[in-house]
Amino acid sequence: RINIFGNNITHESVIRNQLEIDEGDPYNELLSAKSINNLKASNLFKKVESTISDGAELNTKIIDINIEEKPTGEIMVGAGAGSEGGTLGFSVIENNFLGKGIKLSTNLDLTEDAVKGQFSVTNPNFNYTDKSLTTSLESTNIDKLTDSGYKSTKTGFTLGTGFEQFENVYFLPRVQTFYEDLETKSTASTNLKKQSGSYFESKFVYNLNYDMRNQ
Repeated sequence: RINIFGNNITHESVIRNQLEIDEGDPYNELLSAKSINNLKASNLFKKVESTISDGAELNTKIIDINIEEKPTGEIMVGAGAGSEGGTLGFSVIENNFLGKGIKLSTNLDLTEDAVKGQFSVTNPNFNYTDKSLTTSLESTNIDKLTDSGYKSTKTGFTLGTGFEQFENVYFLPRVQTFYEDLETKSTASTNLKKQSGSYFESKFVYNLNYDMRNQ
């Protein structure tokens, strides 16, 4: 039997999804330790501890998992200056939305000529499939009509997933689609004038990650 204590916010299903053993399985010390490491690596909890005791019946075990939750939100504000002028950045991230382990992220970057914003949602275990699902929306507006003779607006979305294809090998494919409108003046460069207009851009991108870390 596996008992979980201390999760006042996080759903119990989120915790059990990180475990390498289920109730009723033969007890395995290595898998039990890996389960605790998985919970620690999720970065949702301040403390994760477990105790193992004998059950009432012969050859049975009881695993008590005690967790201490922590704030999972992040706020960042940054400012700087460079060759392109001043820059101001702002982002808000929640790593455990509604206690479901869902990650929400939004950021906004401002410069003298550009505004860029993005909002993304990542479900690490979509519909209990052991596959993540990521969706994001982003938009970029660059206005350099005065200095460089062009103005660009680019808006699009990304849809992606991730899963363990082989042991320690993770496959992360995603599809990106953008709509861009480029407006130019007589002062723009020849290359920019050739690209002037509206068009769609679609990409298929993937990552292969090989990760042997045990905690």
